[in-house]
Amino acid sequence: MRALLKSGLRRFAHALGENEQTSVHSPPRLPAGDRRATVLAVATQKGGVGKTTTSVNLASALARFHGKRVLLVDLDPQGHVNTALQQVVHKGGGRLSDVLTDDGTGREVLEIVTATGIPGLDVTPVDPRLGAAEDLLGTRIGKEFILRDALKITRTHYDVIVIDCPPNLGNLSLNGLVAADRVLIPCDPSPLALSGAQALLSAIGQISRLLNPDIDVLGLLMTRVDGRNVTLNQAIMAEVEESYGDAVVPVQIGINSDLAKAQHAGRDVFEFAPDSRGATQYRDLATWVVHQA
Repeated sequence: MRALLKSGLRRFAHALGENEQTSVHSPPRLPAGDRRATVLAVATQKGGVGKTTTSVNLASALARFHGKRVLLVDLDPQGHVNTALQQVVHKGGGRLSDVLTDDGTGREVLEIVTATGIPGLDVTPVDPRLGAAEDLLGTRIGKEFILRDALKITRTHYDVIVIDCPPNLGNLSLNGLVAADRVLIPCDPSPLALSGAQALLSAIGQISRLLNPDIDVLGLLMTRVDGRNVTLNQAIMAEVEESYGDAVVPVQIGINSDLAKAQHAGRDVFEFAPDSRGATQYRDLATWVVHQA
C-alpha cells in the first residue's frame, strides 16, 4: 500500500509539474499595465458610520482632483456604492461574485469592472450574489487570498484601488483586508463605534502577523461629527487621541445633509453640492491621503 501511494504521488507530482510548466508559458488572461495601485480598504465593524459615503467620495476626489486612475470595489453585499453612484455608473461589467467563486481559471477583477461618468473612476457593478459568495468562500482552500490574487493584473491598471468592505469581519471583509496595503477606519464619536474600531485594529494586527505582513493602518477617520456639540466632541476627541495618537486622521467629516442628499440622487457630493461642507471635507481627505503615499 505504501509503495502504491508513493507511486501515485510521483505520478501526481509529474502531472502537476507539467501543468505548472504549461501555465508558465501560457500568456496571462489580461495584459499587465504600467501602474502599481495602492490598495486601500475602507473598513469598519459597525454600520452607519459613513463607510460607503467615505469610499465613494474619497475615490471620486482622488480621480477628480488628483488625476488618479481609481477603481472602487464594492465588496459589500448591500451594494450601497452603486446606489450612491447610480446616475453616473455606466451599464456593463460583470459580477464580482463570479470572480471570487471562480474555480481555477484565475479571473481578474479587471474583467468585470465598468466605467462611470467621473473621468478616471471605474467601479465593480452591483452584485446581489455577493452574500451567497460569502458562504461559498468558506469552503475554498486559501479563501483569504482570493481577492488579492484576482487583483494582481488589475492593480497594474490603476493608481488607487478603494475597497468598500462589509461592516463585519466575515470572509468578504477578510479578503479585502488581506488584499489591502492600507486600511482607513471610519468611526463616529460614539462608544459603540470606538469599541468596533478597537476590535478591527486588533483583527488587523492578527492579519498582519498571519496573512498580510504588508498591511498598515492609514488612519482612524472621525465621521458624523456634530459641530453643535462642541464640549462633547472635545471630550471624545481627547479620549480618541489619547488612545490612538497619530493614527487619528487630521481631517474630520461632519454631519452634512448634502452628503445624504447626494447619495439619494445617485451622484457624488462634488457634482451634487460642490460648495458644501461635505465636499470640502472629502476633498481635504483626498489631499491628505495622497500626501501619505
